[in-house]
Amino acid sequence: MLKTIRCLSNNNYAPFASVETMQIDISAAMRARDVLVTEHLHSEFPNPALFKGQLSDLALFKGRKFLLDTNLSQNHSASGQSIYDAWSLPRFSFLTDSPLRKLSELKQFPNLGLIGVVDDDFHEILTAFEALGQGSVFFPHAGPAPLQDQPGWEERIIDVLIVGNVSSPHTTASWLKAASGGEAVIKGVLEKALERCRSGTESLWAVIGSECEAAGLDLPRERRAGMVLELETQLIAGRRRDLLASIIHKNVHYCGEVQAGADIKMGENVTVHGRVPFLDILDFMRAAKVVIDVSPSFRNGAHERVFYGQSRGAYILTEPSRFLETEVAHDMGIGFMPFDSAQIDTALSAVFDRGADEMDTLRHRALPHYATTHTWSQRVDTMLDSIGKTFWGE
Repeated sequence: MLKTIRCLSNNNYAPFASVETMQIDISAAMRARDVLVTEHLHSEFPNPALFKGQLSDLALFKGRKFLLDTNLSQNHSASGQSIYDAWSLPRFSFLTDSPLRKLSELKQFPNLGLIGVVDDDFHEILTAFEALGQGSVFFPHAGPAPLQDQPGWEERIIDVLIVGNVSSPHTTASWLKAASGGEAVIKGVLEKALERCRSGTESLWAVIGSECEAAGLDLPRERRAGMVLELETQLIAGRRRDLLASIIHKNVHYCGEVQAGADIKMGENVTVHGRVPFLDILDFMRAAKVVIDVSPSFRNGAHERVFYGQSRGAYILTEPSRFLETEVAHDMGIGFMPFDSAQIDTALSAVFDRGADEMDTLRHRALPHYATTHTWSQRVDTMLDSIGKTFWGE
């Protein structure tokens, strides 16, 4: 009986983000591996009594057990000690973004903790900040099993789908001025880093580090982290803004919010839906021929939009990433966007010119590869293996 694995999955209520859906899908994949999962839905109006009872029940179980949470969010302590350490309760935290966005949470992480990172380069950041716990494992984004009922290429009424917010109103010039605080050396570092990151797949953390070194700057790690986050925000916002302005010859549906003051010149071919719940995004993906994924911060990983879009049968155009080179090289339903956003129409034409028959054949060939390589089933196998080795000596 004690060979059973039990898990309390502490999920975050976030209907407009993907984290809730992803953790539900991860729980389903674990159940398919005979893990007994109890789920708790955390919201802005939490039920602490229910959570305490569920956590206590898990801690009292004598066999293999662990807590799963997302983004280091469940740091509970008693008498100055982490509950997880006090109760000998292992914890796996799925970190869906850069660790630099969770530095305060990292300081509260338990010794009996393991972090799953979505980009294989992010381990370096955790090492630089001396993250607590038992280290980190590569736990890339993934998606569910392919949707069984998928429309063909000609049945898909959306040519191109773009999802994500434009979270900066800055042009390059105004951003450099604001982010540098008027310091000429910092401005030079950021300017060179921005250009490098627009045309390569080296990690943002490494690029900022090497540019600081070249400029003779020995900055505290916290200052370097702030520069990386400034760079990341501007890269994403600028890329989305440029793409929305550059696609002219296809109908585009855009789901996301644009920060006030951001100047985006979109044509009449762009339909703007604003902020849309993630479950509705999945419906959009099912209706889309091409899903464009803007995630220049993942240089050795991939955004979940890549895989959820694939699960709905869409062709994916995403940022160049070392992690996806095999899929792109073997034409497995994923292509890399050109670094120059002005060339996006040409890239889209190359996809659409292949024709409906070829794109349907491609989808049928790509989906089996996706199903056996990039679904939560594969990721859960890796997670359970890492947890077993780390906490149970298996």
